[in-house]
Amino acid sequence: MGIVLHWFRRDLRLADNTALAAAARDADHVVPVFVLDPRILAADDIGAPRVSFLLEALRSLAADLDKTGAPLVFLRGDPEKEIPRLARSLGADAVHANVDYSPYSRARDARVREALGKERVAWREFHDQLLVAPELCVKDDGLPYTVFTPFARRWRTFEKRPPLPRPRLARLDPSLVTRAGGGPVPASSAELGLPLEAEIEPGSEKQARRRLDAFVEAKLLRYKTERDFPGLESTSHLSPHLKFGTISPRAIYHRVGEAIGADLAGLDPSKPGKPLSQAQGERLREAGSFLNEIIWREFYQAVLFHFPHVVHRPFQERFVGFRWPKADPAHVAAWRDGLTGFPIVDAAMRQLARTGWMHNRLRMVTAMFLTKTMLVDWRIGERIFMQRLVDGDVASNNGGWQWSSSTGTDAAPYFRIFNPLSQSLKFDPDGAFIRAWVPELRELPSPLVHSPDDEPLRRAACGYPAPVVDYAAGRARALELLAPLAKG
Repeated sequence: MGIVLHWFRRDLRLADNTALAAAARDADHVVPVFVLDPRILAADDIGAPRVSFLLEALRSLAADLDKTGAPLVFLRGDPEKEIPRLARSLGADAVHANVDYSPYSRARDARVREALGKERVAWREFHDQLLVAPELCVKDDGLPYTVFTPFARRWRTFEKRPPLPRPRLARLDPSLVTRAGGGPVPASSAELGLPLEAEIEPGSEKQARRRLDAFVEAKLLRYKTERDFPGLESTSHLSPHLKFGTISPRAIYHRVGEAIGADLAGLDPSKPGKPLSQAQGERLREAGSFLNEIIWREFYQAVLFHFPHVVHRPFQERFVGFRWPKADPAHVAAWRDGLTGFPIVDAAMRQLARTGWMHNRLRMVTAMFLTKTMLVDWRIGERIFMQRLVDGDVASNNGGWQWSSSTGTDAAPYFRIFNPLSQSLKFDPDGAFIRAWVPELRELPSPLVHSPDDEPLRRAACGYPAPVVDYAAGRARALELLAPLAKG
């Protein structure tokens, strides 16, 4: 082929980019393009942290592409108009893209494919975003999994190909670059009407690799032991990079395998392999806990692929007609702003507002608190998280919220309701995380820092709010409302 467009979406990197590598292999010239879609920017769940990370990753990608001589064509507008227009103006033979599995993206790509067909331009898409494509990881009868454990067991049986190197892109003729047009990547999300107030993770392929190396070298082999303690900073912080593809899941998977010196297929006890030494076994157990999180990501992507309705309604049919109690706007605002009077919840929500990120254990704690203590519809919390998370991914965020509220696939039982106090005492025993994010309580001793309302006068003197709800009463009401649905 002569000219191929590579349409970047959730693959903002050069290394191990499946569609880009195929374009570089098959075409004389590759024209990299990104289209900023106004419909995504106008969505009610969009937020400055995600857009800021995206723009920084794009600027970094553009700088890397400039060095190859094949600069990024940055466009704004409807992709189903912009991509065919660019292909027509350049005389492109094909458009390459990596598959995005969200319902909106699939519908968008179908429109682009149809428009390209009218221009007689080939559309070629590649599996890249996941280690195992969702249509492949299914039951023997072809039906999708709705429970994590059997999904994970089948997922582990698939071979995971090694990462691809950076492709060699041919330098583009300046006249072709001029004809392609495009403009500069915005310098900030504020230019798009989304001023950033959080201090977020830098977005770039280099930063993703730095994060992976630091995690593998210092934290991987303590992950299972320390992962639930938010004050220890023991997680990878790779989720924003996976969301936008500044790193591939294959790069992570194989880097972990190299670090533990064992075949990761050994995570599947049913699959024969070489006997492991005791040291390898210990490393594998720690690493296995981390890789389970990778599999959870792929599970939720598969759920979204097979059951796209979960974006708007519960996975479990018996919850479809369920009416959550009318939310008190003041209570929702207190939860959003970290002013509930429950220290671990408030610390987590303030961390989210300040950094655009929240520890996974605390995502469950705060979600269950909103849905099962405050009795607020999970969709309200899901939207607030998407607005504030750098790693806001529709599949993982939706899956987590539906799990926490007991409405989703493989959900927590309705009677599982995390107690903020017991979670705080167990996973932040010395109160260090709370003190870091709730400065009003910094001088309180343990265990008072976990439950300051035990001494209301002292709590008030600190300027910390009283609890907005009674935990025991909220829990009892949740059990009363949810128990009949569980039986249905």
